[in-house]
Amino acid sequence: MFNRFLVLGAIMATLAFAACGDDDSNDASPTPAASATAAATSPGTQPAATATKPAATATPTKAATPPADGTIDPLGAGQTTPWTVKALPETFTPPAILDDVRIGVHPEEGGWERIVFEFKGTNRPAAVIEYVNQAVACGSGQAVALPGTAVLQVRISQAAAHDEAGKPTIDSATVKGPGTTILQATGTCDFEGVVTVALGLKGKQNFKVTTLTNPTRIVVDVKQ
Repeated sequence: MFNRFLVLGAIMATLAFAACGDDDSNDASPTPAASATAAATSPGTQPAATATKPAATATPTKAATPPADGTIDPLGAGQTTPWTVKALPETFTPPAILDDVRIGVHPEEGGWERIVFEFKGTNRPAAVIEYVNQAVACGSGQAVALPGTAVLQVRISQAAAHDEAGKPTIDSATVKGPGTTILQATGTCDFEGVVTVALGLKGKQNFKVTTLTNPTRIVVDVKQ
């Protein structure tokens, strides 16, 4: 099970982590057909044939990133210093299983981008969220390339991203962001009860951390 995310390829890829709701789509009404009719003006001539242009059909569009679940805490502007999430309960076995990872966006407070870590069951693992100089793969210590100029690391303990048979419990080790603030989330570790995900950001932005229940989630919001 060592370095589970690296075995997946690209090191931890799209936690449908996921994101966070269904895309919205806007359907435009078709444009009415335009007709041009020319009538003959000279005596004895027949009226000109009517030419009809086919109706133009609008192509439906979809939002690039789905809306995120939950709401943004209106208190405080966030921080760039490390944040710790305590386990609930303090100790438990077996480890909490990471079931989904997804990225979404929020319009509140000037705009935030959200990554959600969802777990099976009611046990909430501990986590440390902090900026680091470089994302590295656990065990090997090899550098992990990420887009952007800043790396926000989410290190979750008492957790696993695989089942007892060693099968990954999330769809992908890498999740693409909307491309404005969170550019990409990549798993860098799934070993001995530790799951680590590194976020490649466009810059060192303030972030907030909250926890949600039903289902159990750890949520990180990054200021746009």
